Amino acid sequence: MIAAAPTAVAPEESGFYARMVSKGRAPLYPDDILWNFEKFLVGRDGLVIQRFSPDMTPEDPIVMESIKLALAK
Repeated sequence: MIAAAPTAVAPEESGFYARMVSKGRAPLYPDDILWNFEKFLVGRDGLVIQRFSPDMTPEDPIVMESIKLALAK
């Protein structure tokens, strides 16, 4: 018999998880991260600036422009 693998879910009280899910496109269920390839742009201060969906590539012009703007701050 095969046992189910545990799911990677952060504790609800996790401040990090709360900050990650508060940015960007709304997932199917409130506060869920859409997929494991979801991207987060984090500023020099350690705070999330923007959230990008899994279907966006890191080379997408929107992602690249966001990175340039963040580095200029």
